[in-house]
Amino acid sequence: MKHHRLSIYPRKSAGNKVHLYVKYKFGRDIQKAVKTDLLIPESSWDNRRKEVKSNKEYIEYREKFRLLEQRRLELTDNLNSGLITVKEALERIPLWYVKDKDKTLLWYFENEYIPKKPKSYNPDRIYTIIGRIEFALNTVGKSDLVPITLMSFSSHTDDIANALFEVQNKNTATNYLQRINTILKKYDSSRFPDKFFEGYYQTEATEPKKPVEQKELLEAIPKINSYKRLEAFLFWMYSFCLRGLDGQDVTLVEDGMIEEKEVLDDYLFETENFDTPIHIELSRKKTRKRKFAIVVNAYPTLSILYLLKEVLKITRPEEVNEEDGLKLFKWDRVTDSRRWNRYADFLQGRLTTLFGKSFKSTRHTFTSSAERLRISVTDQTALIGNVDRKGSIKHYSKVDETRLDIQHLAVIDTYQIIRIYFRLLKHIKANEVFDIDPVRQIDRNLYLENRSKHLDDRWATIVDRLIELPEDFDYDLQSDVFIGEL
Repeated sequence: MKHHRLSIYPRKSAGNKVHLYVKYKFGRDIQKAVKTDLLIPESSWDNRRKEVKSNKEYIEYREKFRLLEQRRLELTDNLNSGLITVKEALERIPLWYVKDKDKTLLWYFENEYIPKKPKSYNPDRIYTIIGRIEFALNTVGKSDLVPITLMSFSSHTDDIANALFEVQNKNTATNYLQRINTILKKYDSSRFPDKFFEGYYQTEATEPKKPVEQKELLEAIPKINSYKRLEAFLFWMYSFCLRGLDGQDVTLVEDGMIEEKEVLDDYLFETENFDTPIHIELSRKKTRKRKFAIVVNAYPTLSILYLLKEVLKITRPEEVNEEDGLKLFKWDRVTDSRRWNRYADFLQGRLTTLFGKSFKSTRHTFTSSAERLRISVTDQTALIGNVDRKGSIKHYSKVDETRLDIQHLAVIDTYQIIRIYFRLLKHIKANEVFDIDPVRQIDRNLYLENRSKHLDDRWATIVDRLIELPEDFDYDLQSDVFIGEL
């Protein structure tokens, strides 16, 4: 009867060193050799016993060899018991120094799963899901399972699934389990086959997204009793002022995106010394190549940004970017997606506590305000960056940009974001917890002037006034002659 056999042997390497290999054999026919990363002195190998010598000077290599030998025996038993395939056994040999029971899902994903994917593979979604699973476990009091190991999905399946469904809605939790099943199946298809979590799947009819109402923001302000809550609240307001820009894309905003060469200052519509709109050009994460422009200095956007940075100097002094005026952090979702995932979890937790919705609610809140202003669906889509400059707006001209800019100001006005910001400033000044001066001179001036809007008329009326239509030609088509004087 044929048996699976694994044996360890050395191969000569440079500099009086040998590399240890594991050879697989099944009967007389099939033989394969897999290189481990265990490099030892040639003199430490006992060729008769087929092991590292137990001499004192080789104790370091001896201990590593014992781990490798333990893995060889474990894999041999699993092969002959039919618990794993030959392919799975050979894949685990190079990682002999990590025991299966100690492998975390994150470790496996980064060290074994991602390296086998094409360069175009984007791991962000899985990083997010791993973070949400561990957040759920901590939330329901199962922190002993964090960081989550691969084996925990087999031994504590109920705990993991139940934690997810307690923290996430049914559709999201089911989607997370399906995606993680793909990763686990790649690790061990016999232990984690297709639809391993199928018995836990649940779905529900989703309610339409609801915007954050002004009243909800105002009621949240008295709850802001820490710098962390203030940070999350300001981040939401900053995102809203940037037309509901997704939090991931907010981390990308930087000085290099500014289109004009003007000095960056506050913009107040048709106000002397503050009448210059400054645009940034960027691409939304979901639209990738589509570029769109946003007014970045419409009051109170810069006030919110500068105050947020002051708070970040207290809450995240090692991360805040003090070199780039617009960039919040030294990192962004492209350079450090894992850090963004952790930050997204932070925002989710704080904002849910404050007003019951996540930071992702800014875009829907912005478009809902635009809808109340009877802004067309086409322009709403363009405002939030879902239309390319070469897309359905066929000729994205200065006329289009002017209209969208005025609509942007109208949304800020109708949502009364300036008044909400003033209320926040008064709360900060009155609360002894906050040892910062949040008020800029422009904030103080506008408050004294009781000015809380950019526009003094309907947005459509202002657009018609700003966009001058060409005069009719002084030409009579019927008689084919000019009718004016020569």
